[in-house]
Amino acid sequence: MSEKPVLVVAGLLRNSSGRILLSRRPAGKARAGLWEFPGGKVRPGESPQEALRRELREELGIEVEVQEELGRVVHAYPEITVELVLLRVKGEGTPRPLEGQEMAWFSEEEIEDLSLCPADRNLWRHLKLDPLSAKN
Repeated sequence: MSEKPVLVVAGLLRNSSGRILLSRRPAGKARAGLWEFPGGKVRPGESPQEALRRELREELGIEVEVQEELGRVVHAYPEITVELVLLRVKGEGTPRPLEGQEMAWFSEEEIEDLSLCPADRNLWRHLKLDPLSAKN
């Protein structure tokens, strides 16, 4: 892999019922229609934690406390290679789709049957292999 991966952060956010929030990629974007953990690219000079707080504020209108890293994967898409880092977050407020994206809360069982972005699917598999990471 010759190009340096683009650092991307994503948040694992659970509601009071233990369901996990996912967003669906909108039409016109790469991997349109696939589900993913909410988040985005880390800007130069930003820490992964700062980037995730910013992304979730912009995309969902919530403030979050970043608690811990749950896993990371490097995935090569045709147009970009990403290093996706999943962080557990605790949110303040009710998430709203501020960028027009579809979003929904899913049980762990429901996530198994969803069409996830490949990098997110790899992270999900990592969590399922390490069940202690996925709890809370």
